[in-house]
Amino acid sequence: MDFYSNNYDLLTGSERSLLHYILDHPQTIQKMTCRKLADQCGVSKTVVINMSQKLGFEGYNDLRFFLKNRAKETGPEASVETVEAEITGNVTKTMQLNKPENMRQAAQSIVNSQCVYVISRGTSKAVGNYLEHLLLTLNVKCINIPDYNLLNIIARQMTHEEVLIAISLSGKTPIIVETAKIVKAYGNALITLTAFSNSPLVQYGDLALYCSSSTTDTKIDDIVTRIGMFAVVDLLVHYVQVEQQKSHRSGF
Repeated sequence: MDFYSNNYDLLTGSERSLLHYILDHPQTIQKMTCRKLADQCGVSKTVVINMSQKLGFEGYNDLRFFLKNRAKETGPEASVETVEAEITGNVTKTMQLNKPENMRQAAQSIVNSQCVYVISRGTSKAVGNYLEHLLLTLNVKCINIPDYNLLNIIARQMTHEEVLIAISLSGKTPIIVETAKIVKAYGNALITLTAFSNSPLVQYGDLALYCSSSTTDTKIDDIVTRIGMFAVVDLLVHYVQVEQQKSHRSGF
């Protein structure tokens, strides 16, 4: 279990943004004072201290010391055993990051929509294909958009009865983020699926689903595991089934 999992729900919006910055820049944090971190993230020192204490540390210095020691424990080479442990850990952390109420809201949005659009790119396209297949199996109208040239058009033609699911490990894929901006501007529903970080994509979503990943750097030789994303899809589809059953029992 990672240090932020259990108490994440206790954090305010500013504290969550601060935590995301820390997770994205663990090496930089080791050299930053409380004041410098606060200025970098546009918050007060009090926010930094409160966030640290909510996560179980005495204060910011205690958190920084923890991150420094954890970095030392990370070896330069990964054995088969450590890779296996990392994969298992990613799935476990992913389950902890996605709270039941958030998953339920995402499932309700999908069940109540007239059509679900899915967009993804690169290695994450496999996740989009998997989600589309499972939703179609549940008789949910779902369209995975393979042609990037259509994203802008779909985003502008969506109705308020439709929902778009944007998948990007880094949450920074330019064409995905630009599409999300359009969907947000038109006031339509957007669900994001990204790694647990303070990414641009998440800022435009109505609901954010997260996966755990050791890195979000996919620019070169992208073989970063998407196992966490697949886990989120499986969990989400389970919630969709539950919501469908509720609707059937209610006579809708």
